[in-house]
Amino acid sequence: MQWQQRLKQTTQDSLHELLKETHGRIVLCGLLVGLWYLPAWLGVLFHRMGRGSSSLVLLLAIVYLGLQELWKQRKQLAKSRVSDADRFLGHALILAGIVLFPFCRFAIWSQALVWLIVLIGIACSSWGGGFFRRHALPTALMGLSVYPRPGETAKIMWEIFTPPRMLDRLTAWVGSGALHVIGQPAKVTNDVFISLPTGSVEVGWGCNGFGMATNIAIGGLILGLFLKQSWFKIILLMTLGTLLAFVLNVPRVMLVTYAAVYWGKYWFDFWHTSWGAQIFVAVLFTIYYYLVMAIVNRSPKKMPV
Repeated sequence: MQWQQRLKQTTQDSLHELLKETHGRIVLCGLLVGLWYLPAWLGVLFHRMGRGSSSLVLLLAIVYLGLQELWKQRKQLAKSRVSDADRFLGHALILAGIVLFPFCRFAIWSQALVWLIVLIGIACSSWGGGFFRRHALPTALMGLSVYPRPGETAKIMWEIFTPPRMLDRLTAWVGSGALHVIGQPAKVTNDVFISLPTGSVEVGWGCNGFGMATNIAIGGLILGLFLKQSWFKIILLMTLGTLLAFVLNVPRVMLVTYAAVYWGKYWFDFWHTSWGAQIFVAVLFTIYYYLVMAIVNRSPKKMPV
């Protein structure tokens, strides 16, 4: 096919250009670190997808949008002037990443950190230190795509700035109150347990809705960029998505509690693990899609700046 021949020719031409100079050879070695990291990155995402996570789709979309932004700005990037200091710093970062990566394969976060260092080095040595300021959007997108568990980073930041288990406790109280509304004698015990007369369920981190709120906020960012909305609308989409995730998490907590206490272990596992999670994800994203379309269609599209 013609597109395959063009891709093959473009790849060959790019490799030829990279191998002509020392800078290109160093960049190529840095890109090989990315290929080495890729199986671990995909492995985590496929594993999480089997448990109902949408991270694979979200991060692939982020990578696509980041590369698309770079491609659109390729002529401007080709004219970038790189100082000797920027090139030296970039090469030092790339070489440091190449040396460190074989020793940092003990965890996914360490591999992601080294790959991020290499990416920064490639950008700095190829387009100068000003690239990160002038092209903030592709910088943010590519940086966000490096670690296959973006929710973990958000979780760490949340726990640093909030009291211990604050969201777990809040979810337990809201879930208990919602069960009361439908006639169940639920109460909260020990701050994080929803208790019914014949049993209780602990609200842990995976049940408080934070992970899904993070994913749908990222989804709002992706949809806003893909649909070329203004930054005001993108932030609005992310905010509404986050609120929707927390609101819809309440009936999920109610259902999981009811299943655990009255229906037995099988139904608790069903609704608490991958199948139940995927059903709620499907419902959440379906509602969110129509909400996004309603907001987007209210006024003309506008490219983010």
